[in-house]
Amino acid sequence: MRLFGHPVHPMLVVFPLGLLTLVPVWDALSWLNVLPEAAQLAYWTQLAGLIGGALAVITGVADLMRHLDAPQVLTTGLRHGFLAGTALSFYVVAFAMRSSALAPSVAVCALDVLGSGCLAVAGWLGGHLVFQHRVGVEAHPVQNAPVAKSPLD
Repeated sequence: MRLFGHPVHPMLVVFPLGLLTLVPVWDALSWLNVLPEAAQLAYWTQLAGLIGGALAVITGVADLMRHLDAPQVLTTGLRHGFLAGTALSFYVVAFAMRSSALAPSVAVCALDVLGSGCLAVAGWLGGHLVFQHRVGVEAHPVQNAPVAKSPLD
């Protein structure tokens, strides 16, 4: 799935990755009474991350369907998707158990940490799909594209 020639899935995944991995930090700050508003921050951060994650899943499945004829890409893509889906499942259950006003329970914190661990591995596999298998990368450079003279151009 592309928008103006750019793959959409990589554009969308950064939001749930950033938001959802931040949730255990808010939980810890809430548990330690360092930041009184941390429980509310965790609640809204998790909700936004889950919405972004749902959009990322849709675009990821659409991208994966383009590679059904490439067994290595398909295998890695299915592992990536399974781990991302598992992470989102952990976060959904944690969100259902969470209160926006109270410090999270041990179970909620554990689910959030498990979700973050799954997201870390899923993110690594996503990078592997791009850098090793060139998924989402154009095979041919765009004609007449400006060439940068330095990294800052």
